[in-house]
Amino acid sequence: MSDLRATRGQPKRGAQQHVLTKQDQRRHWFAHHGEVAKDCLRQWLSAPVSTLMTILVLAVALALPSFLFTSLANITRLTSGWDDENKISLYLHTNLSESQIEGFSQRLLLRPDLIAIDLIDAEQGLLEFKQYSGFSDLLGSLQQNPLPAVIAVLARDTSEQSLEVLQQQLSALPQVEQAVLDLQWIKRLNAMLLVLERAIIALSLLLAFAVLLIIGNTIRLNVESRRDEILVAKLMGATNAWVRRPFLYTGIFYGVTAAISAWLIIEMSLVVMQTPVLHLTLLYQSNFKLIGLGAFGGLLLLVVGLSLGLLAALISVNKFLNQLEPK
Repeated sequence: MSDLRATRGQPKRGAQQHVLTKQDQRRHWFAHHGEVAKDCLRQWLSAPVSTLMTILVLAVALALPSFLFTSLANITRLTSGWDDENKISLYLHTNLSESQIEGFSQRLLLRPDLIAIDLIDAEQGLLEFKQYSGFSDLLGSLQQNPLPAVIAVLARDTSEQSLEVLQQQLSALPQVEQAVLDLQWIKRLNAMLLVLERAIIALSLLLAFAVLLIIGNTIRLNVESRRDEILVAKLMGATNAWVRRPFLYTGIFYGVTAAISAWLIIEMSLVVMQTPVLHLTLLYQSNFKLIGLGAFGGLLLLVVGLSLGLLAALISVNKFLNQLEPK
């Protein structure tokens, strides 16, 4: 009885059941992902030469379309303000006197379909041409000025049909040798830029497919080299998600590092081009400067690289698992 009384107030001892909470499961999930990522990074860096060469190939494939898109964005930004004024340039006959040119320009001001004119006489045109062309010595040796006077007019109605009609009317005037609608070459330039944009998109898709093939083939070789290890893990109950996880991290590492390398290539290229472009724009009295990918472009490039790496790894591993366990 004394022993029974001594043990009556003590808790019962025996097997206890521990239930994993959702917090414990999340902690274990993150810990396992961290270990897998570290292990993949160690294996990835165990062959630095082959890894570096693969990354450089991927970086060039990602940098080329990105650089072309950046160049296209710079060209579009440069030409964005060129179509703000729908000008018609009137090239006058060279045999007109100054008084005739002045009287003709005054009559143009009275036209209701014009809102402004800008007269550039032959002497002023020659001085500007000498200043910006670099042929001042050659032009100075000429006995007479070969350039005609030019009158740039702004139309009140800026619709395409009205501008074409006005161009025909002005070209029929006896003082005008040729009337050129400046909007025409801008439209041609925009059409060429559109064709260039579509070509860059097509090239980008081809290079993205090439990136998928390169990363996918690299992951496939890695999977094949670990076939026995995967088979043993599957026999011990490993799930497909557990098998895929290290290879997905490998694909992510390839895609992210290739995107970062591509961004560095683009920025270095723009730095090299910045000085000659600045010198060229100064000759045309412009303050245009090259722009790079920027924060959004760099983030987009990073997302594209990560997505391509993840997709290529997913395709390669799933193909291996389907062959391993045919349905």
